[in-house]
Amino acid sequence: MTPTSAFHLQMRPDNIGVITINVPGEKINTLKAEFAAQMMATIAEARRNAQLVGLVLISGKPDSFIAGADISMIDRCRSVEEAAGLSRQGQEVMASLAALPVPLVAAIHGACLGGGLELALACDARICSLDDKTRLGLPEVQLGLLPGTGGTQRLPRLIGVSEALTLMLSGKTLRAEQARRLGLVDEAVPQAILLQSAIERVLKGKAGPATLPTRERLIQAPLARHALFAFAKRQTRQKTQGNYPAAERIIEVVRIGLEQGARSGFDAEARAFGELAMTPESAALRSLFFATTAMKKEPG
Repeated sequence: MTPTSAFHLQMRPDNIGVITINVPGEKINTLKAEFAAQMMATIAEARRNAQLVGLVLISGKPDSFIAGADISMIDRCRSVEEAAGLSRQGQEVMASLAALPVPLVAAIHGACLGGGLELALACDARICSLDDKTRLGLPEVQLGLLPGTGGTQRLPRLIGVSEALTLMLSGKTLRAEQARRLGLVDEAVPQAILLQSAIERVLKGKAGPATLPTRERLIQAPLARHALFAFAKRQTRQKTQGNYPAAERIIEVVRIGLEQGARSGFDAEARAFGELAMTPESAALRSLFFATTAMKKEPG
């Protein structure tokens, strides 16, 4: 029996497609490997409409956009190659979304974390609700991993390398207004007008490249960038004492992408994701995550 898709397309009279993400039988949306085919099938369905103006991605869950990837699928990997393959599969889906000829806008309410934020980064624009439940971030470092579906490459190009490193190395989450000020989202609006705001953004057409703040543009110069990476590495080693390899790999992968181009960056990201997933540090942190999650489900 074919599993029910987590993605549902509704075409509006104005030829804008609204794709609702709603993982069957789950309280929150998390990304699973099998969703790659489902999402691409939904996009293909929308593109069969010759008059398609654009697409909006929105969650069908009350309190989450996408709360990250399903950690158990990483736990099931038995080799570096298998884990790196998961990363590459995700990168391919995100690249397909980023290459769409029509605008794609993420309408974010609730948790937008890890792979969920990476999905939003592949969109032309991001609009989030001002609700207190809305949180955005890339917390993979807390699991001994790095963003593995393009996040290490897209985030620096959107908000600048300095801010991107801070966000990824800390794993901290941002509220709506913080994300807007940083340029991570284009608008932060009341939840009641979230979908309408996203539709209005689609009607503006494809977005151009992000304009970085002056400070971040200055860091693009080779000497300044070299100094920034050296400082980030030194500070990270002081904090982690070499016990958290993910932090240094994040710095390395971001540097490769900026110095050698996005293609090299994506390759380095997938390779680093696969290698980190097999480390004892990541295995221990994932076990802790599962134990903590199980405790939260216990009554009382």
